[in-house]
Amino acid sequence: MEIYLVRHTKVDLSKEYCYGISDVDLADSHDADIKRVCEKLKNIEFTSSYTSPLSRCVKLSEKLVKNAKKEDALLEMSLGDWELQKWKDLDQDELKRWMKDFVNISPPNSENFLDYSMKSVFFFDELARTFGAKDRVLITSHSGAIRSIICHVLNLSLAHAFNFEVDYGSVSKIEIYDGWYKLKYLNY
Repeated sequence: MEIYLVRHTKVDLSKEYCYGISDVDLADSHDADIKRVCEKLKNIEFTSSYTSPLSRCVKLSEKLVKNAKKEDALLEMSLGDWELQKWKDLDQDELKRWMKDFVNISPPNSENFLDYSMKSVFFFDELARTFGAKDRVLITSHSGAIRSIICHVLNLSLAHAFNFEVDYGSVSKIEIYDGWYKLKYLNY
């Protein structure tokens, strides 16, 4: 079985802003960005496809396949009261505490990374149990969900989730054989 993890393309929001579950739009370059992702996957026929319900993923998914199922387990993490705030305007002591242990500490009025990650990992494991050896599944999602799944596949602590990049518009491939997970490539 093959599972392809695709991150949405660039968003129309400066890096100075904190965002997660907010439904921000894609950057003006989205047509060209999406075309590049389509080119990467052009010769692959998918058995099934799932997407985060946020518009930045749905827009990409609709160009890749027809009728992707919207799945809440693939949403980006909520950053609670920090959503759409400038990083520099956040309480810096609170931000430092969170950054020191983002796995267990949550932003104000949100969830921690451990609780968030469990949703996408459980969904991924369910796909692995449901589909057969010759199936190909497409997941269009966000950095947080993809990092969670990759940490799970590589048996890494979630504390290492930000030790690798998940680029905008990237494709990562996981193969599953007899219950064994193997990361074939990251950020194609």
